[in-house]
Amino acid sequence: MIAVFNVARNNCRGILWKTLQSKPQSLGNGTLVTQKESSLLKHKPTALFSTSHRLCAAAAAHDHSHSRIWTAERFLSAALIGILPAAVAFPNPALDYVLALSMTVHVHWGIEAIVVDYVRPSVVGAVLSRAAVATVYALSVLTLGGLFYFNYTDVGLSQAIRMLWKL
Repeated sequence: MIAVFNVARNNCRGILWKTLQSKPQSLGNGTLVTQKESSLLKHKPTALFSTSHRLCAAAAAHDHSHSRIWTAERFLSAALIGILPAAVAFPNPALDYVLALSMTVHVHWGIEAIVVDYVRPSVVGAVLSRAAVATVYALSVLTLGGLFYFNYTDVGLSQAIRMLWKL
């Protein structure tokens, strides 16, 4: 068994060494491949290539939407640096509602990312994963409703923060 492992390891090292020493060739689209890789590419089935190409295109489109969400998250985080002090320094109902909305969305995106990352369907099942995400949405809606209700019926968020600082 050990002899078979050593032969396989030496063969892999030999192939790797030959691949590293071979000169790269251009495919014409700016991609450089070694001679061994180009011979493998010539024998690749076209159906598999077209399927993988479609999957890559779908993944690229999917990643693009996530990049916009990521940009919005960063923009909101940067905006909170100005919104929170402005709401406390100049308390008014408009800033209270902006503060409530921005803080709720900021916290929602963070908790949703945690739930999506750790409560995956492959780990806990599809039903529990969807239920966890639905719970995050429900809690976010209840939080936003509660903060809006507090702003409408009571002193507002910024005045509440000022009152807490006086304690």
